[in-house]
Amino acid sequence: MPLIDGGSRITNYIVEKRESTRKAYSTVTTNCQKCSFRIPNLAEGCEYYFRVLAENEFGIGEPAETAEPVRASEAPSPPESLNIMDVTRNSVSLAWPKPEHDGGSKITGYVIEAQRKGTNQWAHITTVKTLDCVVKNLTENEEYTFQVMAVNSAGRSAPRESRPVIIKEQMMLPEFDLRGIYQKTVIAKAGDNIKIEIPVLGRPRPTVTWKKEDQILKQTQRVNYENTATATILTINECTRSDSGQYPLTAKNIVGEVSEVITVQVHDIPGPPTGPIKFDEISSDFVTFSWQPPLNDGGVPISNYVVEMRQTDKIKIADFSTVLINKDSSRRDGGAYTLTATNPGGFAKHIFNVKVLDRPGPPEGPLAVSEVTAEKCVLSWLPPLDDGGAKIDHYVVEKRETSRLAWTAVATEVPLTKLKVTKLLKGNEYVFRVMAVNKYGVGEPLESEPILAVNPYVPPDPPKTPEVTAITKDSMVVCWGHPDSDGGSPITNYIVERRDRAGLRWVKCNKRVVTDLRYKVSGLTEGHEYEYRVMAENAAGVSEPSPTSPFYKACDTVFKPGPPGNPRVLDSSRSSITIAWNKPIYDGGSEITGYMVEIALPEEDEWKIVTPPVGLKATSFTITDLKENREYKIRIYAMNSEGLGEPALVPGTPKAEERLLFGESLDRASIESTSSYTLLIVENVNRFDSGKYMLTIENSSGSKSAFVNVRVLDTPGAPQDLKIKEVTKSSVTLTWEPPLIDGGSKIKNYIVEKRESTRKAYSTVNANCHKTSWKVDSLQEGCNYYFRVLAENEYGIGLPVETSESVKVSERPLPPGKITLLDVTRNSVSLSWEKPEHDGGSRILGYIVEMQSKGSEKWSTCATVKVTEATITGLIQGEEYTFRVSAQNEKGISDPRQLGIPVVAKDLVIPPAFKLLFTTFSVLAGEDLKVDVPFVGRPKPAVFWHKDNVALKQTTRVNAESSENITVLTIKEACKEDVGAYLVKLTNSA
Repeated sequence: MPLIDGGSRITNYIVEKRESTRKAYSTVTTNCQKCSFRIPNLAEGCEYYFRVLAENEFGIGEPAETAEPVRASEAPSPPESLNIMDVTRNSVSLAWPKPEHDGGSKITGYVIEAQRKGTNQWAHITTVKTLDCVVKNLTENEEYTFQVMAVNSAGRSAPRESRPVIIKEQMMLPEFDLRGIYQKTVIAKAGDNIKIEIPVLGRPRPTVTWKKEDQILKQTQRVNYENTATATILTINECTRSDSGQYPLTAKNIVGEVSEVITVQVHDIPGPPTGPIKFDEISSDFVTFSWQPPLNDGGVPISNYVVEMRQTDKIKIADFSTVLINKDSSRRDGGAYTLTATNPGGFAKHIFNVKVLDRPGPPEGPLAVSEVTAEKCVLSWLPPLDDGGAKIDHYVVEKRETSRLAWTAVATEVPLTKLKVTKLLKGNEYVFRVMAVNKYGVGEPLESEPILAVNPYVPPDPPKTPEVTAITKDSMVVCWGHPDSDGGSPITNYIVERRDRAGLRWVKCNKRVVTDLRYKVSGLTEGHEYEYRVMAENAAGVSEPSPTSPFYKACDTVFKPGPPGNPRVLDSSRSSITIAWNKPIYDGGSEITGYMVEIALPEEDEWKIVTPPVGLKATSFTITDLKENREYKIRIYAMNSEGLGEPALVPGTPKAEERLLFGESLDRASIESTSSYTLLIVENVNRFDSGKYMLTIENSSGSKSAFVNVRVLDTPGAPQDLKIKEVTKSSVTLTWEPPLIDGGSKIKNYIVEKRESTRKAYSTVNANCHKTSWKVDSLQEGCNYYFRVLAENEYGIGLPVETSESVKVSERPLPPGKITLLDVTRNSVSLSWEKPEHDGGSRILGYIVEMQSKGSEKWSTCATVKVTEATITGLIQGEEYTFRVSAQNEKGISDPRQLGIPVVAKDLVIPPAFKLLFTTFSVLAGEDLKVDVPFVGRPKPAVFWHKDNVALKQTTRVNAESSENITVLTIKEACKEDVGAYLVKLTNSA
């Protein structure tokens, strides 16, 4: 109702509506008597404004209008069906049609949920915008039901469920679909690229292998095959005649195996005719010779041959001389020439050795490629047999990717016949060639076989099945065995994953690198059950996951407590005995909830409980209703949440009798005096009864005193002055002093124990320490620990001394990472840096920035900050400064990290420049347009906007605003007049 009714009662309300695309309201009702009204017959999907006006006898008042338009829509209907398209051993593929009705609003997505058989809980899987989804990481042989819900601006639809499905691999014999390859034959021209794609069916997904003739196909950068989820693809780049032949392919899975043969024909120019050339007939003016057809006809029948000739030498003969002329001599013309002269009187011979000076021949092969990795290899060869008549100066080595035609130089002056080639690209196939060089030039090349630049190692085998060795309510220690094989490369990291029994997804546990075979998983939810798996990682990649562990429940592990300490008799009477004891040294990991006392007669084994059923809270108790002068056996139990622990027996068989107590607080002493002697008896003594005892005798004539030193043989007291001497990220060094009371026997050794602050039970570090100091190592970095030390003599283990506060295992952090210079002005410098690689096991509290001016050896602190950046002001213009940064945690300050170069305090001068990604902008009429133009420039440039070469006139609708590094043009409710070319101009002193 209106706050002001105009002095007259409201008679009715008028309700009006208008579509958001119109300006005029139309009346819905003029006589609404209530403060609410349902408006029917709206156009679905349209947006409306509504307003209400009150009316009294004086007329119609002012309207109240909705601030935003309201879309007439509702949640969509569910998809008509949810279909199971495919099932594997750990995933399901789902698909569904669009809902019949979108509720009047655009469908923005679909929500997928899953329910495991035996549970009532639906787990959220994902939200997608398409009409299909693959749900992964499901448990094999479990039954699941899935549901999908459509979402629009009004909300979610009702869910549409799938049929239940059991997660297991489907079975189907492999099959090749060869309909796209005519007669299983592929014909190509030499130099072309061949791509043969064959669809492959079969479940589980078959393993496809290719062969060339009867040999496994050797994959290279030029010739390789790829197996996808639905097909196998053979690729041959820049094919040659040698690629022709039969290519058998086989598909195999657990159901069976099928094979097919693809024939590849590459047509090319023919090879050379087969020699040697045979001269059949020779005369003075003709010669007849023959040859054999080429071994390689290029895949097409030979149509004709081309015969060429060249005259290379000439012999001139005179009466008494002869001349041999060899034109265009080459290296192969060198050798032994024999001249024979004959006449009727006989013959004469002479041998001429001819050496042709030329470039060297090819190096002696093979060109061996060894020590191949993804980045490098080693080449080796032998010198050429023919050095061209001159000493070999050096060798030229070149390489070529098999997918390219051009050679690139590797090294141009190699003095030896061996070279290490680096900077190869992983996975590429290379051919290398070597040429010898003498003073006449570069010789013929020797080429290598193609090699693939890949590492000679593979991902490791999966680790052994993980086990959990220590469990608390929020953490577990997971251990596993080393993989059978590291794949030829050292293991660099283990990845630990966990899965909650109530969830579906595997979650990575470790953010840091783990190289040990154990890892403490923290942050667990108490009462939940978890299973674990581990993957190993080396330089080649990550292994398959290990077998999963059993489920383990996150809860504190507790045991029954140990026996109470030092049980003793404090007092007795004719009908009672008062006893006392200490808390057990070991509480079993759970708080001591009480104690129980039992008694029995010395000659019997039947024990009687004398304490209340709920137990005692105190560490002393008076046993009543005993018979005078009767001896009893007494034992005491401690109890915790796990039950009763081991009993502690009170020494001897205490007797129910009166005790006389005199003098200083000797509550267990009895004194007997006669006319001629006095007797002091202290029963059940302990180490605290040691000391000096003074006896004083008095009568009317005076007094006399004497003393006696008593040494009680017992376990020792607690060591003294336990101190923390040194703390690192994995160890703590303890020191202490011997106990004041050694129990009457020499201290044999000390027992050092530790416990995490989140636990209650101590664990032994060293049970045989012969010094008064010990370094406790192998501690978990960042954890808090308590420590205690107990002394031991021949009578047993004494009382402990414990650290009063927990000790955090940490150390000073490493220096900060790389320092970056962000900005410089004439009086300030802005720096940023990376966090230290290691915080020392304790949170970084802040960073200390220091500076040193040129010519000074003194470093002064210029800033202390908690973030990884700082601006240092108050610098002197033109001065040169050096900066360094140190990190600080609760253990101290790290070594500093220094900025690599000195900085001169002066204003930077940078010419203006734009960082605009594109220059054309479109907007619908009536919509707003915002154009962001980033720029750089120092000092800050002045910004000028023009439209169609005229200075932009700024209005409330069209305006430009600029900041330090961006200028923004804003056009509200754009119209046709705003179309045009906008020019922005930057100017500064640079």
